Amino acid sequence: MHKNWKFHHIAVIVKDMKKAIEFYQSLGIGPFPPLIGPEGTVHLTEKKVRGKPVDYQIDLRQAEGGIGDIAFEVVEPLEGETPVKEFLEKKGEGIQHIGFFVDDLDQETAKMAEKGFSITQSGESPNVKWAYFDTDAVGGVSIELMQKKSK
Repeated sequence: MHKNWKFHHIAVIVKDMKKAIEFYQSLGIGPFPPLIGPEGTVHLTEKKVRGKPVDYQIDLRQAEGGIGDIAFEVVEPLEGETPVKEFLEKKGEGIQHIGFFVDDLDQETAKMAEKGFSITQSGESPNVKWAYFDTDAVGGVSIELMQKKSK
């Protein structure tokens, strides 16, 4: 299953994006420019949580250059219900998911389903379609699979 996965990022969920960015930049990680849209909000489409269409907003930033070769993502839930917000409410701030790029998201999703993992959240951005899986039963970390969209 994981042979076709290409590691991309570690994502930390935070309560306050500004404080988090200041903290990580004090450690030499960053900068964290807004990805898309005003105030860093990301324009996502086809958003679903547990298979149902939803509307929510998040502030998502990735450190330019990451940490070595590792992309470092910081996410603050802004409004609406998501697994990201659930994580923050239940566990507090911390690493919520690890992201991997795949060549064929549908194929990898089918493999995950065969293993008993379901999609907790999915959607698209202008460049990527993605899905989070319920792999957090052991270790508390979800897996995100992403596929670059053809232009």
